[in-house]
Amino acid sequence: MPFAVFDIETRIDKHLLNQVFAAGEGLTDEQAYERYRDETMRRRGSDFLPLTLHLPISIAIGNVGDDHALRSVESLVLDDYSEEKLVREFWSRYERFSGTIVSFNGRRFDLPVLELAALRYGIAAPVHFGEASLARHRYSEERHFDLLDYLTNHGAVALAGGMNLLLRMIGMPGKREMDGSKVQEYYEAGRLDEIHRYCRADVVQTYFLFLRVQLTRGRISEEAYREASQSSARFLIDEGVFAEPGAKP
Repeated sequence: MPFAVFDIETRIDKHLLNQVFAAGEGLTDEQAYERYRDETMRRRGSDFLPLTLHLPISIAIGNVGDDHALRSVESLVLDDYSEEKLVREFWSRYERFSGTIVSFNGRRFDLPVLELAALRYGIAAPVHFGEASLARHRYSEERHFDLLDYLTNHGAVALAGGMNLLLRMIGMPGKREMDGSKVQEYYEAGRLDEIHRYCRADVVQTYFLFLRVQLTRGRISEEAYREASQSSARFLIDEGVFAEPGAKP
């Protein structure tokens, strides 16, 4: 069965935020955003805003073959880019894909954000939203395998350190100078190409975490794991995960 490892990066829709949470107050979008973010920080101890305000600006996909080897890593819609075209391309591919998509925290963030984006742009995705959709079944792994869900027993245990800890545990560099908290800043500075590269690098690291999980749960043999790992190692260099060759996942 083929797999598709995916990740998204998002920006905050400041205009929508202003329309909903500061309606009639005469604030600029930036003023409404700053106030709401400050209030969120005071209330929750975090400035991570609700996913209803997130809009995808970068989507990367790692295509994995039946042998679990990583075949390619790509950012969607680099040519003739627009946010709507980006979301439409994702759902078009998803609806045609016959394998399993793989994410880290995709059940709680990436997929809900993409579902809301489908609603925003009026995109039909009957395979995903239909009653028989396995991707929307809470405990199903057949259509969507969320690594965070699996490793935390579907939220039964906490995972202190998150993805960064897990990546370092298996020999990946994990999060470095760029992380998700900087995406909004990079977007507003016009550094979209760097966001795309960061998103692709995240997909590569997520792939190697997925590969290790598949080994531990007996879905692939140790020999198949070594072969897939070795044949996929070039993406660690190609996508800037490791600066120097020779590192082994």
